[in-house]
Amino acid sequence: MNKRLYIIGILILIAIAVAFAVAQEQPSPSPFTFAVFGDNRPARPDSAPPDSYRTVLKKIDSLDPAFAVNTGDCIYGSWNPLKAKEQYEQYVQVTKANLRAKVYLTLGNHEIAGNPVNQVFFGKELPGLYYSFDQGGDHFIVLDSYVIGQASKITGDQLEWLKEDLRKSRAARHKFVFLHAPLYPVDGHMGQCMDKYPKDRDALHALFVRNRVTAVFQGHEHLFSAQTKNGVKYIITGGGGAPLYPSFKGEGDFHHFVLVTVSEDKVEMKLVKPAIGTQKEETLPIG
Repeated sequence: MNKRLYIIGILILIAIAVAFAVAQEQPSPSPFTFAVFGDNRPARPDSAPPDSYRTVLKKIDSLDPAFAVNTGDCIYGSWNPLKAKEQYEQYVQVTKANLRAKVYLTLGNHEIAGNPVNQVFFGKELPGLYYSFDQGGDHFIVLDSYVIGQASKITGDQLEWLKEDLRKSRAARHKFVFLHAPLYPVDGHMGQCMDKYPKDRDALHALFVRNRVTAVFQGHEHLFSAQTKNGVKYIITGGGGAPLYPSFKGEGDFHHFVLVTVSEDKVEMKLVKPAIGTQKEETLPIG
């Protein structure tokens, strides 16, 4: 009997050793890149997506990212749901014609335009008004900062969903969040974005800090801005093709997108400015 138990013990030890060896041989997730852009809407409701947007897409496509994320305002928008649907279909057509990679959309104020019917439409076109996905060992969270009746807040069911999603993804190497309204706007939108409700904004920021969110990408302001607060990088990327807005500092008013490279132990971000009009092509590191 003792001999039998001894043999079983040996077999268990061998099985554990083999399992450990296999785990050690598993390769780390391969590095990959993704692109982030936003605010590519036309200047007028009946205009086609601007040529500057096509140029941004073609440049992104030349870099062959794994996917891209749009931080919102992909259409001019309309209270008329039929018009909003028509604009969205045109956006999808132009996007697919110029960019091979999958594009995840974040909802902005122009998509919803304050109409519950528009909200229902986009909720069905996308995985949801808010949703998440994974790539390799990394986690990506798309929020909706314009839920009707909750604009400029992440609250209610969405906040509870976010807390649970962050809990479930606590083992992710890196976490990235996308929403349209900036937590810390820098131009004439100050006081009209997530900073409209400072306590809610600060609580959301604290949630990101506790859960080691790497970066939060936002749109709404048609410019580029980057700042870091308590280890969380906040990037406004609203230069996807729409008319540009300078910040109060007179900076960031150029068409652009952000290219992010993710590897096992680091995240590198670059600001890419395609050649548009008098704008020269340029790629700059984001510190």
